[in-house]
Amino acid sequence: MIEKMSKITLLVDEGRSKETLKILRKLGVLHVKPLRNPPSGDMTAIETQLENAKKTLSLLGETKDIKQKSKGKAKSIIQYILDVDAKQAELSREQDSLKEAHRWYDKWGRLSLSDLQNLETDGYYLKLYQLSQADWQLLKENENIFVLSETKINIQVALITRNEDEVLDSHPVVVPEISYETVTIRSNEIDKELTEIQSDVNKHKCHAGLINTYINTLKKEFQFAQVVNGMGMEENIAYLQGYVPTEESAKIEQAAQKNGWGFVEEEPELSDNPPTKLKNAKWIQIIQSIFDFIGTVPGYREKDISMYFLIFFTIFVAMIIGDAGYGSIFLLLSIFAGIKMKAGGKKIPQYLVLIYVLSIATIAWGAITGNWFGSVAIASVPFFKSLIVPQITSFPELFPDMTVNPGGKVMLICFILAVIQLGLASILNFIDNLPKLKALEHVGWFSMTVGLFTLVLNLVLGMDLPSFAIPLIGGGFAFIVLFGQQKAGKNFFKGIVAGLGGAFNTFLNSISSFSNIISYIRLFAVGMASVAIASSFNDIAVSMGEGPLIIAAVIVLLIGHGLNIIMGLLSVIVHGIRLNMLEFSGQLGLE
Repeated sequence: MIEKMSKITLLVDEGRSKETLKILRKLGVLHVKPLRNPPSGDMTAIETQLENAKKTLSLLGETKDIKQKSKGKAKSIIQYILDVDAKQAELSREQDSLKEAHRWYDKWGRLSLSDLQNLETDGYYLKLYQLSQADWQLLKENENIFVLSETKINIQVALITRNEDEVLDSHPVVVPEISYETVTIRSNEIDKELTEIQSDVNKHKCHAGLINTYINTLKKEFQFAQVVNGMGMEENIAYLQGYVPTEESAKIEQAAQKNGWGFVEEEPELSDNPPTKLKNAKWIQIIQSIFDFIGTVPGYREKDISMYFLIFFTIFVAMIIGDAGYGSIFLLLSIFAGIKMKAGGKKIPQYLVLIYVLSIATIAWGAITGNWFGSVAIASVPFFKSLIVPQITSFPELFPDMTVNPGGKVMLICFILAVIQLGLASILNFIDNLPKLKALEHVGWFSMTVGLFTLVLNLVLGMDLPSFAIPLIGGGFAFIVLFGQQKAGKNFFKGIVAGLGGAFNTFLNSISSFSNIISYIRLFAVGMASVAIASSFNDIAVSMGEGPLIIAAVIVLLIGHGLNIIMGLLSVIVHGIRLNMLEFSGQLGLE
């Protein structure tokens, strides 16, 4: 659930503002809201130091297996690495220039400026040109032009003349100012210097931990400077505002009494934007790793969907992966990881517990559908066959006397999940809006969802459309129009008029609700595709026979099932999360 927040205003003597903030930081319960954002030289300096420290870490590269040293001054190490990097960049630019000169000599020969100057002393002038074939045809009769090399496109020529002013109607090629010998010597020197610099940088990898600690310190300093500069000032009084979980506001009040601060606690106004703090039972908290992964959190005045997300996400993952064999692999790997963490004295993280749950659910769904690595041979083993629910099996050939279509039953389960989850959203909205008239709008959405559910069953599965389907859809639409725009203090009939004015949008939203129910069929489609891919690779491996090809068959199985697992995991992200974050959250009205 989302914890209730209180809005706190503190007033202190201006000279004690920093001392006050340090006390508040130790309490660790106040989420400060900046009241102003003036430019700050202190913040700019800290920000620069922070960027330099982060850049230094990236320059050090991978340091995972390097033994770290705890002694040393991070600031001086950072400055040294940055200076070395600047020197390295300068040498690299010079090296690029030398490489360009080297390429010129490879193309035109070992001619240098000193050679040209020597020729000029003897009264000869040499100029280089790169001509097109067309230009060459016009100039080839000139006896002062000598061909150096020729391709299908260009011709390199030298003009040798005693007339300094004689030129060709083309831009002359510029000769490098540095000689070939100098280029070679200097290039080798730079290579050596760059190697030494990189070796020196590598020696400082052992200070990465020290720099990380320094970065964390700078982050705290930056945050502190932000808060200091965000405080309001009025004459000699500094004041700040923030939010604190209501059940912990007593800590702030006690600190205010002890330190002589002015203290005001009040309810957040509608224009305020308090932070969201979630407080759930331990078994629900394991889903937090998914929220962290996708970077989402409900707004303070929205609903916490953690419990519903966990329940439905577990079902979705089980149906999408759909393979008890794959689920067993996930479970064994996660158990192994958990044992290693325990042996290392580490606490098992929430995401690993979530993997346990998802793996067990996948094994359960795979077992009742008979899907073990997409193999009908494994599914036909008496023990595994006894676990199968024939009406939803992935291999109906195991039950030749069965008259139902298992695929149709799985699709029916998908649509039932849709109406349960989307209907739940309408019920939650109804409860949230009680006792306002607007709550009846969500009765309309629930009615429409159930009616559209029966319509989907008729259109997709060919089931009979019940007589109450159309009244449910029509009645739901009427309730949405009549009560969707009802607001506190607003005339009832004006609300109806406003609802009629938005009837077309309501109609479009109804179509969207229909498509939302249909979209749950993705659970069946992705699961079926996974079985088909696994079965195909099994057939390919079996067709290779025995003997020397057995190794190739094993490779095919490893690659095939490996790809299938990867695609399944991607599908969990694309489809499993989507149904919760778009269809369900959209029906709830979460932003």
